[in-house]
Order: sequence, then structure tokens, then C-alpha cells
Amino acid sequence: MAKPPDIDIPERSKPSKTSFSIRPKKVEQWLEDLPRANLGETARLLYDALLDVNQTNYSYQDRLRFLESLRDPVQYVTDSLKKHFIGASYPLPIKNQKIAAATREIQTAMATGYKIAISDILTHSFLFTDKKLLTTLLHRAITYYGRTLLTSYQIYAPCAPKVWLELHKLYSIAESRKLENQQVDDYQRVYVERASINAEYSRILLLALASPYKLRQGEASKIYFTLERWTRHCQLSNVDDYKDRENGFFGVMLDRDAPPRSLAMTMPEDCDPQLCRILNTQTLAELIRGEIQGSEDIGESTITSIELSRPDLSHDLLRRLLIAWGVETKRNFSRTEAHEKVEVSIGLNSIHKHIGKHRGAKQNEIYNNPAHFDSMVIENVNEEKPDIWNMVYPTELSGLAPLVEEEINLNSPDSSNPTSPSYQQGSWAIINESAGGYCLEYRKGTSAKAQVGELMGIRRKSDDVWKWGIGVIRWMKFSSTRTLRLGVEMLNPDAAAVGIRSLAAEGDKSAYQRTLMLPEIHAIQQPTSLITPPAPWRVGNQLSINILGKTVQVQLTAVTQCTGLFSQFNFKFLNAKQDETDTSDVSGHWELDKDFAKIWSAM
Repeated sequence: MAKPPDIDIPERSKPSKTSFSIRPKKVEQWLEDLPRANLGETARLLYDALLDVNQTNYSYQDRLRFLESLRDPVQYVTDSLKKHFIGASYPLPIKNQKIAAATREIQTAMATGYKIAISDILTHSFLFTDKKLLTTLLHRAITYYGRTLLTSYQIYAPCAPKVWLELHKLYSIAESRKLENQQVDDYQRVYVERASINAEYSRILLLALASPYKLRQGEASKIYFTLERWTRHCQLSNVDDYKDRENGFFGVMLDRDAPPRSLAMTMPEDCDPQLCRILNTQTLAELIRGEIQGSEDIGESTITSIELSRPDLSHDLLRRLLIAWGVETKRNFSRTEAHEKVEVSIGLNSIHKHIGKHRGAKQNEIYNNPAHFDSMVIENVNEEKPDIWNMVYPTELSGLAPLVEEEINLNSPDSSNPTSPSYQQGSWAIINESAGGYCLEYRKGTSAKAQVGELMGIRRKSDDVWKWGIGVIRWMKFSSTRTLRLGVEMLNPDAAAVGIRSLAAEGDKSAYQRTLMLPEIHAIQQPTSLITPPAPWRVGNQLSINILGKTVQVQLTAVTQCTGLFSQFNFKFLNAKQDETDTSDVSGHWELDKDFAKIWSAM
């Protein structure tokens, strides 16, 4: 009998009368009797069965047969449970956190079952090991650990202890027996049904290197599935094959419970050559560059509901992956610790209401016009009508009129109260700060509805009572104490609440859309810009901006960023046209079409 491999498996006992039976007919009948309409009960039964079998002695052949029969119901349950935590508001409620934890536990239990079979086959058949069977077992165990990590990234949670160490050990076993390049069938994969252990392991390494805590909701799973096609374009090799320290090389420490890291942080000379591998992503980076140049962009972001159903990746996401896998990034500003409570408002509408709530009711009325609809008689069903997709991404100014009438209207009048639940502020604390932004920790309050790429307003206690700094959430992660932490990049230390509508809608007096105007920052040559909803505005649109009852006509000239939750535009002034209904000048003598410097103090 050979020495068992150094992998973590639970202690097992002999089967008893109360043990779960894994005889094929018993398992088949048990699976048929699962109450699939009751998702919670089905999940509990699967988890209990896995725990029982993982703590009982069975032959590795019977164990493999049992685990393979559970793959479909486990995938059904885990995919169904994800609706409780993917797309939800963050921080997750306790119930949703427990559902996510249960999903990870089921996936981990599957990986543990395959590890037990690996240990048994290596212990009891050392001289005549079934290599094909061992390759399948290793591939399955690595796959389920990868799904466990994916679930952690989807809820911005830390990885469970020892997951990375067990992954590295499983790959080491495959390497030591020269099985890492053997192909294994897996019908649950989306694009490539046959893959090697090397490909599946590299897929998980690349997902971890994609800065998963900076991804927007829905992007981690898109990358995970797309990597099925991309892993063959990267190489995993020994340290001896590594020659030059260039972008696109990452170190994997097989004896540590840690994900891969850039070679700038993991020096090859600091690790045992036998326990260190180099991941080369240069060819993959070139492939991504080619996809960006040779494909049509599907949109500025993968977070909108229109794009989430598409399997391909947007140019914006591809560029971020190119940076993550091909270019070494460094922090621009040093961080300093800070412990200070701040007021936070999340989302464009919420920030706008908090900034503008000191105004009179008359100013807020311009955002509250209810939508109105007209009926018409269709005389000819073959009459050509505008494309409905122009309502989402208008391609010409003439198509903006119906869009403004139906889409630009805001909430009903009773929602204008900034203290309503949709616009309440949470209690947050600054953990550390730099010249570029903050690390914030959620303390208490209503559901924060935080998302990567969402707009955030921050008001410090020492600031002026109406002064809100504007930032964007770049990453999210739950700490070890289950508190949510955010990385916020500051866009501007000040903002004005204004309203915009298309010049095409000037005649019908449609409501203005809530928008923020960020003042110019001379020190870094940052021009004045507008923060708008992600649709329908595009470069070239001509808008009317309402500022304290006055109107300014502008044209959008460039988009500086679009996260799918908001867009930021540069603009230029057209001929000024003042609103005849309110000609009072609240800030002295200034010309709207030439100078904005004096308007900020008035706001």
C-alpha cells in the first residue's frame, strides 16, 4: 500500500445501517424522488448526502459513480441559488449571505468527494494506477474548486482557507504523474467539452488574475466561461524556462495558500524552483488586442440587461483584461490609515437629491413631471416606423423626441423626498485614504445597493454642509468580519445638481433628467464634465442644461467613461438660450456661454 497523497480529506468510518446508500439503483430512485420544485429542500438533501458519503468508506469506483450521478442536480441547484445573490443589493442581507455560503459548501463537498477518490486510488493501486480514471478525478476536483472560487468572486467574498493550497496540490499530483495534458470530457462546459487539467487549472489562475473584486456584477461568470476558449493561448512552465522579467508573466507558488501574483511581487529567486511555476500570458494578451481591433464593440459595458444575455465581452471589459493579464499595474498614490465616519449616498438620483434638497420646491418640480402618452390611429400597418433600439441607443437627434417624452421622466412626485427609503444614506467609515480616493467600510443603515462601477457621493463631517465629493466604486470585498469594504476613486471634490433634456424636446416641456455637473480642476487640467445616466445620451447629442432656473445649450463632445451605471461626458457650449420663465440672476453678472467659474459658489 502506497503512502496517501498530501491532500486534505475528512476521516471516514465503515458504512452503517443509517449511512446513505450509494448503490446505483438506490441512488437513481433517490434522485428521482428529489423535490426539485422545492429548491431549498433539494439543496439540503444533496448537501446532507454529500457530507454523509464523504465521511463513509466506499470504493473509489462506487464513489466516482455516485459523484458523477450528482453532477446534474448539483449544477441545477447551484445555478438556481445564484439568483439570490447575483444582481442583489450590497451588502447582502444575512439570508442571502447564507444562501451564497450554502452554494459554496455544496461545490466544496463535491470537490472533497473527488479528492477522497483520488486518495484511495493512489493508496490502493500504486503500481497499476488507472491513469484515465485518475485524470478524470483530478480534473473534476479542480473544476469544483474553481466553481467555489467563482462563487466567492461573484459575491465579493474572500476565498475560503486552503482552497488555493488544495488546488496547487491537485495540480502537482497531475504534474508528477505526467497527466496534466491529458484531455477529459466534460459536457457541462459551455464552449469546449474536452479540456486538460492544465487548461482547467490555468483557467482558474487567469480568473484570479482578472482583478475579480473590481469586476461588475455578471462579468466574473462571463470571463470564467470565455476562458474555456482562451486557456490554450497561455503557457504554464517551470522557473527554468523563465528568462526575462516582462509584462505578462505571473508566479504560482505551489506550496502556499495563495493565488498567482505578478512577478514584481513574487520573485522567482525567492521560491523553490520545484514548487514555483510561471504563467505566461503574452500570447493571450495579443489575442485580446486582436479581438478589440477586429470585432465590433457590443457596448460600453457588460452590466446592462441587454448585454448580460450575450456571451461575448465588451471592448471595455477586454481592455481591462488586457491590463490585468498583460501590463503590470502600480498604485499611483500611497495610502494612509484613517478612522473617520462619513455620510455616503449611492447612485446618481440619490446623490442629486441630496445635493439639491436645500433648494426650493420650485426647482425640484422640473424633475417630477409625470410621463404622458398620446394615442394615434394606425392607418397603414406597413408604414415604416423608427427602430425600437433607437430608444436605447439613439443614432440621430431626430429620434430623441419620443425617447425624451417616455424615458427621461423621473420618479413620481412623492419620491422627491430625500429621506424616502430609496434615497437614505448609510453609515460608513474611512479605513484608509490617498490622493486618489478612499477605502470605505459599511457600518449600518439601509441596504447600500453598492455595485462596482456605481456612482458614490461622500460628505465628510468637516466639509461644508452641502459639499459632496463624487467618486466611483472600483472594487468591493467582504472582510473577514463579514463587513463590506469598497475602494472608491474620487472624480471630483465638488458637484452641482443640474437637469438636462434634449434640445429636440424643448417644445413639449418634458421633465429634466437628473444630472451632475463636475467643475473644472485646473491643477490636473480636468475640464468641466457631466455625469448622466448610461442611456440614452451619446457623443454629438445637443442638450439643454437647467441651472438654477437658467438654461444653457451644450453639445456632448467626448465620453470619458461609461460603467453601465452612469456616463461621464465632456461638452462644449452652443448659443446660450435663457429660460424666459425665470430670468433672475442669483450669482451676479456672468455669461453662461463663456464662463462657469462663478456659478459654483451660487450653487
